Amino acid sequence: MTLISIRERAGGSGGSNAVVSFDHGEEYPVAIAAPFSAEGEQRLEWYFEEHIRFPFIEQVQAQAAAASITAYGEALFNQAFADRRAYARYKEALQAGVETLAFEIAGSPDFHGLHWEALKDPDLPQPLVLQALMVRRNLEPQPVRASVRPSPTINLLIVTARPGGPRDVGYRVISRPLVDTLRQDRRTMEQ
Repeated sequence: MTLISIRERAGGSGGSNAVVSFDHGEEYPVAIAAPFSAEGEQRLEWYFEEHIRFPFIEQVQAQAAAASITAYGEALFNQAFADRRAYARYKEALQAGVETLAFEIAGSPDFHGLHWEALKDPDLPQPLVLQALMVRRNLEPQPVRASVRPSPTINLLIVTARPGGPRDVGYRVISRPLVDTLRQDRRTMEQ
């Protein structure tokens, strides 16, 4: 698996505010900016945040926003791989298959405000996130370190969306097989 890191860098010089690296090797400086104007960003924000609540209204606006995601992702891709050496390394890594790529996006909250999940190679039919691994990482140090205590118990929280209320499938229909499987595995492990 090839790790492609797109990392914001503090005080980038010469128009460069980020670096692209492959397996934490050589870094290629790049300039990353929001691909769309404020109006385009608001349209995408509406589409991702509000349209999902009422998907049957404003269909024309929704179709325009959905169609713009491809342009957004390709513009972001072209910025990230503007350095021809970085693009050559990407194409070389792609030879093993898009599923062998892992993208790590690291930066400030503003850097993470970009729609990285839309990142799309213009030569591929789908956004990269649909076939490759994508992880976001914060560059700020954690103020409090969390530690995990060992436990023989698995605590499981199952959240079942029921937008139709009583017309939906009962939550036990979904959760019961999972709980039964865990109980069976536990009995098997105890024997």
